[in-house]
Amino acid sequence: MDGAVDYLFKKYLKNNHTIKKLNGPKEAHPKVFYASIDERFYRDLEIVVRQHHSYLRRLETSPPFKISQTYLIAKRGLDVLAALLGLILLSPLFLVVAILIKLDSQGPVFFNQERVGKKGRIFRIHKFRTMVQDAERKTGPVWAKKDDPRLTVVGRVLRKAKIDELPQLFNVIKGDMSLVGPRPERPCFVQRFAEIMPGYHRRHDVIPGITGLAQLRNGYDSTPDDIYRKVRYDVTYIKKMGLAIDLRLLLETFLAILLVKT
Repeated sequence: MDGAVDYLFKKYLKNNHTIKKLNGPKEAHPKVFYASIDERFYRDLEIVVRQHHSYLRRLETSPPFKISQTYLIAKRGLDVLAALLGLILLSPLFLVVAILIKLDSQGPVFFNQERVGKKGRIFRIHKFRTMVQDAERKTGPVWAKKDDPRLTVVGRVLRKAKIDELPQLFNVIKGDMSLVGPRPERPCFVQRFAEIMPGYHRRHDVIPGITGLAQLRNGYDSTPDDIYRKVRYDVTYIKKMGLAIDLRLLLETFLAILLVKT
């Protein structure tokens, strides 16, 4: 079974030329561990921006992206239909996850956090809580990492299987998010990134998504180079937006989750 799924996944990616991995220059500096998003991180981000200044300036001054209104209407209809169907079918799973979270650690079942949406609008994203309660009380705002020590036992499983993201279906129904689009970031980080990186705000030209090209290709952000690559991937997606690529990215997301579980 594993071999068949892996073959299908690789064959799909090989034939999918519209969302292939970006071929760009090597990272500006070696991978390093950033304990938090501090001044050292922002200084390194400035170095990355200087190396890609030409592209970023063109992005910042480029005209608005042309997106078909017919496509946007169809995309919204697909989002609402899929989110409603998903919430109905997954309601038993929601109940089981809620019980496990309460048994595993103190704190609420759901975790709500401010994020930046389309045109800079602030909204509250919904997720299953995967970390200990008040995880940022001592550290202040920090990025979540792949093997974050603040994760609970149940939270680690939920994060690996991407189940913690399922409550964002409520955000989709409310119109805060789409199934596919750029990943929404926290306001405190967006403000600094936009100040340093020209064109960063173009990620907010469209509604953010639960999954997307940058999420699948770039994974968790951990270095300044990741921020630049995320912008490139998001802009690539926005330029190619359409139901075909949305369905491809949803299929790739499903296959990626399936491969993790098998």
